[in-house]
Amino acid sequence: MPHLVQDFCRPLSPALSLQGVDVVIHAAGIAHQQAPTARHVAVNERASIALAQRAVRDGVGRFIFLSSVKAMGPAEGTAPRSEEELTAPVVAYASSKRRAEVALAQVARESGMQLVSLRPALVYGAGVGGNLASLIAWVKRGLPLAPEAGQRSMVSRDDLVRLISRLVASDAAPLPEAGAVWNVTDGEAYSTQRLMLAIAGAMQRPAPRPVLPAACWRVLGACADLRRGAFTGATAAALLGSDLYDGSAVCSATGWRPRQRFEDVAPAMVATAQRA
Repeated sequence: MPHLVQDFCRPLSPALSLQGVDVVIHAAGIAHQQAPTARHVAVNERASIALAQRAVRDGVGRFIFLSSVKAMGPAEGTAPRSEEELTAPVVAYASSKRRAEVALAQVARESGMQLVSLRPALVYGAGVGGNLASLIAWVKRGLPLAPEAGQRSMVSRDDLVRLISRLVASDAAPLPEAGAVWNVTDGEAYSTQRLMLAIAGAMQRPAPRPVLPAACWRVLGACADLRRGAFTGATAAALLGSDLYDGSAVCSATGWRPRQRFEDVAPAMVATAQRA
């Protein structure tokens, strides 16, 4: 099958043709919070719109956009949020994803192309980076256990891929006329303590002890923020805050069901990290 490498930091290549393509899966993007705002706008927003417009031009029937639950803005409470419970995003990544969702919906309405915007929660799987990779390293170094504070939604990479494959299939469930925007989670609520215990179990190590107070974790998080250039408080919020989403709508509409929990995938994640 012919292929073309496209740098989404640059305008779309005139050679990029989507003629004969039934479904476009747009998963490219920049997720690093320390990237310049202009880069988020260029890649996550403008390039996504340009690709959708190219898809319309070439007669693509369905466009699947990998957005993020971060596009919904920060949570105002601790209850799981439905797709309509939005607040104003405060970081460049989240803002660019929200604006892309809105612009793509407009492109779909004007053209008739079917649009699915998927908002995955934090994705786990072998080889992932970010805070999950840090947690694996922390457990390996024998750091104390995090307190039972905060909960967050997550989803396995394999389950997310299964959902996308289901949406690509020719017999996929019909979409609403205006397209669909769906949260994607595995239906579980994970605290950092639960994740650390699962990682320790995958390493066949005793559970970390003692429990380190939340204040100490906030200090460690601030140090990590400074080292990575992220805004102060980001790591502590990720480790100790609540960030829950209701993913039932996509299950009802498509028949997809998550098959994995973090505990199921932790051994593969640990094995991959130890080989790195």
